[in-house]
Amino acid sequence: MYVMGIDSGSTSTNAVILNEKREILSWAVIRTGARSGDSAEKILREILEKAGLDREEISLIISTGYGRVSIPFADRNVTEISCHAKGAHFLNPAVRTILDIGGQDSKAIRLDAHGDVADFVMNDKCAAGTGRFLERMARTLEIDIEELGPLSLKSTQNVEISSMCSVFAESEVISLIAQNKETADIARGIHRAIAGKAVSLLKRVGLEKEFMMTGGVAKNPGVVSALEESMGSPLYIYEQPEIVGALGAALFGLEFTVTEQP
Repeated sequence: MYVMGIDSGSTSTNAVILNEKREILSWAVIRTGARSGDSAEKILREILEKAGLDREEISLIISTGYGRVSIPFADRNVTEISCHAKGAHFLNPAVRTILDIGGQDSKAIRLDAHGDVADFVMNDKCAAGTGRFLERMARTLEIDIEELGPLSLKSTQNVEISSMCSVFAESEVISLIAQNKETADIARGIHRAIAGKAVSLLKRVGLEKEFMMTGGVAKNPGVVSALEESMGSPLYIYEQPEIVGALGAALFGLEFTVTEQP
């Protein structure tokens, strides 16, 4: 038996296929295009090819993420809060607090000992501190987004970025460039500002150890370093942090197939 979880996000569409033993057969991450449904169709073809399976062999497909209702081939959908909680608890049962920073929103989720959602808060009104924000800052610094994190780790001087609004932060960065501040120091300042905003979000659900970070921004070592410094605690990060929500959706799929069997 095989089930698939698909997480349709604003920036990336992620998918996971599990077998009945809860083993990951294949996973995929692609950029979400203008139409979430088209991206879903594309990732379906890609992940089936990776797993060596036909569409008919998938017993159930569960969608999650902001575009979950726009996926025509999904059998059911589950909220991303529940899916991130399910995926995180599966990967590390010790985790109690999750920080998910995606392309355009951020989420803080607190779990109980059973892995159920005890509390959560979302910041989906503004892209400040998200992947889109980082992309804009990288463009302003005229470097690739992949360079931003590693570069910030070379910082030797603190530089403050006071605004988290993309427009105002960009103006601050331009001003710092004009002052001949080192690019690494500016990058570190950007990451520290993001960390401050993220910790404020986490405090609203309670800073309970152990901590986990999910979402594409978790692959940025500069953000991770700034967060761990600000929190005074390490972050558990799965090797593919973007797929945690899709993994949770697939796990729900396995549960649904068990409960719905005659």
